[in-house]
Amino acid sequence: MPAPKKTVASKKKAPSKPAKKALPQKKTVSTKKAAPQKTAPKKPAVKKAIVKKSAAPKPSVKKKAVTKVPAPKAKVPTPKPAPAPAKPAATKPAGKAQPPAKSAVPAKPAAAPAKPAAAPAKPVAAAAKPAISKAAVPAEKPAATAAAIPAATPKTTAAPAAATAKKPAPAAPVEVVVEAPPAPPPPVKRVPTQPLPPPGPTKSGALFYDSHMHTPLCKHAWGEPEEYAEQAVKAGLKGIIFTCHCPMPNGFWPSVRMAESEFDTYVELVQRAADAFKGRLDIRLGIESEFFPGCEEYISNLHQRADFHYVLGAVHWQAKEYLNKFETGTIENFRRTYFEHLAKSAESGLYDALAHPDLVKNYHPDSWCFAIVKNTVAGALDRIAATGVAMELNTSGLNKSYSEMNPGLEMLRMMAERKIPVVVGSDSHRSVRVGEHFVTALNNLAEAGYENVSYFLNRQRIDLPISDVLASLKKAADHNA
Repeated sequence: MPAPKKTVASKKKAPSKPAKKALPQKKTVSTKKAAPQKTAPKKPAVKKAIVKKSAAPKPSVKKKAVTKVPAPKAKVPTPKPAPAPAKPAATKPAGKAQPPAKSAVPAKPAAAPAKPAAAPAKPVAAAAKPAISKAAVPAEKPAATAAAIPAATPKTTAAPAAATAKKPAPAAPVEVVVEAPPAPPPPVKRVPTQPLPPPGPTKSGALFYDSHMHTPLCKHAWGEPEEYAEQAVKAGLKGIIFTCHCPMPNGFWPSVRMAESEFDTYVELVQRAADAFKGRLDIRLGIESEFFPGCEEYISNLHQRADFHYVLGAVHWQAKEYLNKFETGTIENFRRTYFEHLAKSAESGLYDALAHPDLVKNYHPDSWCFAIVKNTVAGALDRIAATGVAMELNTSGLNKSYSEMNPGLEMLRMMAERKIPVVVGSDSHRSVRVGEHFVTALNNLAEAGYENVSYFLNRQRIDLPISDVLASLKKAADHNA
């Protein structure tokens, strides 16, 4: 029995020996680490412990140091106070800025509240305007003056800065009211004028005028004014009125009109032809004046630059500027917009008569149907009749894509019902078309219900019986043949 006990004891002692060996292994590891850190690890451990203990009681010490010396915060982080909320920025310097005011450092803490006040602050600038005027500071630099004033009086400016920060709303509407543009003037209406008594016929029997023709200055007409005058004599006319396309501002459709610099040349061309045909044909200066919304002031000034006998208003839907602005819906809506502008042109008071009043039927002429826009046309004609402005029967419509005079017979009847005066023009861009289709035009007027036809001299309307004009054209043409 003693033998097995010894074996058990030996087995228990065997594991204890390796356990003792494991201990020196750990000691060797600790000795390796301790070798480089015999001095360093103990000192930082003590410092960390000290920092942790001192970190809890010393935040107040740091805040006090910041309030006593706010200079670095005011100089370096200027953008930091701006994103911060306005209330903490205003309360901290407001309460702690007073003790340093006694210690000869008032300027720096005063600058700190001025900047956060400027962050919410357009209202601050508005409130500081009376103070700026008293201090004789230039108004061009409100930010600099706002900072300079609280530097001189830090206690008084801190309170209004907080007050203005709380109430920024009332200052904003004041600025908006000051900058509001004046209301546009109401549209001017041309006062209807009484027609002048008709002058007598010439020796040849001529009575009537062709009131619409062009010169080469419009870039799409051919022939000198004298050539147009010679054709007018053959056609049995008493006179002609040149109405070339007027200049326009901002490069509006420049390919079909005289340039601004050519206006005086145009006046000289017409006068040259008038002098050359004196005693044979009466030649007068007129102009085809564009109507485009927004250009009324320019056109009004243009009409004062020469002694025009006749001003013919025109809405040209073909202009790229017009299409870009108003061609936004259907074809019929675009045509309705055109007639709306025709009525507005009469109501502007700028024109004596309105050229080719249904010109828009050449916009997609294959789909033109007067019945669709008849109600729109009726409303426009009611407005035109109220102004006393005349309208043109343009014979060149027979040469356009929709081969019909402008206006057509049905619209001409509606004009006659409203007693709108009518002027006849050939719209000649070539001399051979002066007086073209005038007999047909006068017959159309009579069929529509007109008894008189008109023309203008000195911007005064002259009415003639249609029957007299027809007789004069035949007599004068035979005389001049």
